Amino acid sequence: MTGTNHHRGLTQHGSLSATELQDLRELLPEIEADVRRWLAAADRIPADPAGEQLAALLRDPAGLDFTVRFVDRVIRPEDHTVAARELSRLAADPPAFLPTALRAALQVGGKAAPLAPRLVVPIARRVLRHLVGHLLIDATDARLGASLARVRRRSQARLNLNLLGEAVLGRGEADRRLAGTLALLTRDDVDYVSIKVSATVAPHQPWAYAETVDRVMDRLRPLYRVAADHPTPKFINLDMEEYRDLPMTLEVFIRLLDEPELRSLAAGIVLQAYLPDALGAMQRLQEWAARRVASGGAPIKVRLVKGANLPMEHMDASLHGWPLATWHTKQDSDTHYKRVLLWALTPERVQNVRLGVAGHNLFDIALARQIAT
Repeated sequence: MTGTNHHRGLTQHGSLSATELQDLRELLPEIEADVRRWLAAADRIPADPAGEQLAALLRDPAGLDFTVRFVDRVIRPEDHTVAARELSRLAADPPAFLPTALRAALQVGGKAAPLAPRLVVPIARRVLRHLVGHLLIDATDARLGASLARVRRRSQARLNLNLLGEAVLGRGEADRRLAGTLALLTRDDVDYVSIKVSATVAPHQPWAYAETVDRVMDRLRPLYRVAADHPTPKFINLDMEEYRDLPMTLEVFIRLLDEPELRSLAAGIVLQAYLPDALGAMQRLQEWAARRVASGGAPIKVRLVKGANLPMEHMDASLHGWPLATWHTKQDSDTHYKRVLLWALTPERVQNVRLGVAGHNLFDIALARQIAT
């Protein structure tokens, strides 16, 4: 068995304790002041047209559904004729978030696509890439270097690269995904990558848990060795996707970094706060990391997110007749996120586990800042 228990933690209540609530109340004035200051600063920054379009997309109830369908049905198919037929269907009911001119162009393109698919489909694809182009970069050898340099000039930020792609359905795709990530790590202009356990192996069976852990470790070990052997060690972030991979991801991460040649390598892992298991996982990582640091090893990083795979968790639970693995409400997920922050951000704990606070809610970011200071 995998050790995954879909019942674990589901009877816990999502509310904060009286002590936790009091701690939060004391921080509210400072949190509000931080948010107001950030919003005032943001108002002084010229709006990015692509960002405004993306914001309009997310505000429109039909926006995300349209975009996902466009990616799945128009961008993804290799056959232009298939993509043109799907473009024609989508263009029949253009969403409101698109500007008037773009809606008109979409309707014209939808009518013309079946007649000239090789001309219309590439144009339609370029339009959508323009909408999300500030979020994605071309990872081909010919364009990646220039793209990374451009982003660094604009933001002066450290970049975490994560190869996008289809779900891994076989060994060949897993090999390609690993080879692509390894190629990134060997570049002088890349020092931080993310990869998921599910991207390293073909779909695995729950009754082969021990064997799969060993196999995933064998697959990931070359990446970690390259990161550790570089004159300036590089950073690998072990990402998290489906709940069923949580125990395996934790075990692979801990066992790999316990190997003698990797004990001095700082590395990271992701936890999803919409899982009731997240706090227990954080506590396990803290206990292990404390021993690692005490024995001369490097600290680790945990990137805390709200959760990124809720539709898949709903589908998985429905198909198998399992209780939902996540918290059942957004309020409970948000509360659990704050509980993990309150537990993890203490002076003695951040010496072993640095916390990456990931999220779109300014109040959560301000809360983390206030706890940390």
